[in-house]
Amino acid sequence: MLTDLLVMIPFDLPRIVPNVFVRPNDARKQADEAKALFAHPDGDHLTLLNVYHAYKTHEEEPRWCYDNFLNQRSLKSADSVRTQLKRIMERFDLDLVSNNFEDKLYYINIRKALTSGFFMQVAHREQTGHYLTVKDNQ
Repeated sequence: MLTDLLVMIPFDLPRIVPNVFVRPNDARKQADEAKALFAHPDGDHLTLLNVYHAYKTHEEEPRWCYDNFLNQRSLKSADSVRTQLKRIMERFDLDLVSNNFEDKLYYINIRKALTSGFFMQVAHREQTGHYLTVKDNQ
């Protein structure tokens, strides 16, 4: 599961990996439809994970990213960062644990890991429409 989360890290660093989705002015509807194919009801992190898994399945197909309105350079960059992080983990003898993408607990485990990793950023919405972090109500 930890290696699955390595996929998420580059996408959370917009300076390293720019937007994965391409939305040209003359094909917005088609781009939105293509994006919807990857959408996960539990949010953007899992949607990006779906995109990454699909990319890895089709990365040898030259037109796949273009046909699916995805930024190939961003996906290659995310894959490169993931590879670097994986090497660092191996260098420090950290366990590389990964669930099968087809496993019914896959998304549940990813959500648990994200929640435990980002708990300091959890917020709730006030009646005023403002968000306050659970940790310190700021």
